[in-house]
Amino acid sequence: MLIGELAKVSGLSKDGIRHYEDLGLITSARKRAGTRWYNDYGADALDIIDKVRQAQRLGFALKDIGPLLRAHAESPFSQEETTAFLDARLAQVREKIAELRDIETFIVAKLGRYRTGQDSA
Repeated sequence: MLIGELAKVSGLSKDGIRHYEDLGLITSARKRAGTRWYNDYGADALDIIDKVRQAQRLGFALKDIGPLLRAHAESPFSQEETTAFLDARLAQVREKIAELRDIETFIVAKLGRYRTGQDSA
């Protein structure tokens, strides 16, 4: 399918699709139509875009998703491996939440001191 159709079906912009391709997340084949060349995306592009979105929802950056997809393609994860992976990711997310709560507490305290004139710098 051409980039416009893939964009429409996936809900991803054409620029987003190009970015995914630049990162090596999806691929296309060059297709000639008359004097022009187009990128032709296979049906697997939709599946990959869905997997990328799932990984983003897990908190992974696009640059980190490619290696995960390649590892999964080479050797699909078992249910136990998937569970262990998600448990580890959940622990990381909870750790980040705790760090953000510490930052929030610090900022709230700092604001309180500034608002009452007890802190000047």
